[in-house]
Amino acid sequence: MEDKQALCSVIIPAYNCSATITATVESALRQTYSHMEVLIVNDASTDDTLRVLADLAKQDARIQVFNLETNGGVANARNYLFAKAKGSLLALLDSDDIWEETKLEEQITLLRKSGADLVFSSYGYIDGKDKPIGVPKIVPEVCSLTTLLKENYILPSTVVMKTSWVQKYSMDGSYAHEDFVFWLELLQNGLVAVGNQKVLIQYRIYENNRSGNKWKAAKNRWIVYRRFLKFNVVASAWYFIQYTINGIKKYKGIELHSSV
Repeated sequence: MEDKQALCSVIIPAYNCSATITATVESALRQTYSHMEVLIVNDASTDDTLRVLADLAKQDARIQVFNLETNGGVANARNYLFAKAKGSLLALLDSDDIWEETKLEEQITLLRKSGADLVFSSYGYIDGKDKPIGVPKIVPEVCSLTTLLKENYILPSTVVMKTSWVQKYSMDGSYAHEDFVFWLELLQNGLVAVGNQKVLIQYRIYENNRSGNKWKAAKNRWIVYRRFLKFNVVASAWYFIQYTINGIKKYKGIELHSSV
């Protein structure tokens, strides 16, 4: 049964996402765990995102919309909302992903049952037109720093965590893989994370934004190994090879033909 005492703060950074943000927010609002606040920050969008957000806010009192005059990137936007969160629990949701209706309830139940600080889940893939593509990513139930170095299987939109952690740590926007670096820093400082192997998220990917910039993504991962973790070349190369192999497996069979 839902615990009315535990407010969950849903964090949504929004940038030029007018075509997808309504479906994303609605997937949060229809959760079976309803005791939430939905915090959305418009990161200086140049499309109709702010107008769409204003309309959404009129429809549900749980929605709070903030506006940044200058685009600062997703890490800055999330940090901005971390400071606004009033809930003891916090859930991340990206502006084009979709939650299954029981996502929060199941993740919060697992968080309490396991005694962990953060839970994440498996996820499926959809394209720009909501069409399921590829094979769902099934995450491990146990998370360790070593396994995460080989593959970042913690998708932000799957995460529910204790808010106390974002009161002590923030995302570093100087890294392109800001979420990966954030998980690594938290694990280094004692955070306990567990995975739910049930698919609770639909992760939207497009031909023009898929880490595809594959070369760019690879370069940024190398930077994390060398600059953030300060690994030597040999250790960095070993983990980079594991990352590459896992990346090939992860996106195998996914064909993208559409975008928003």
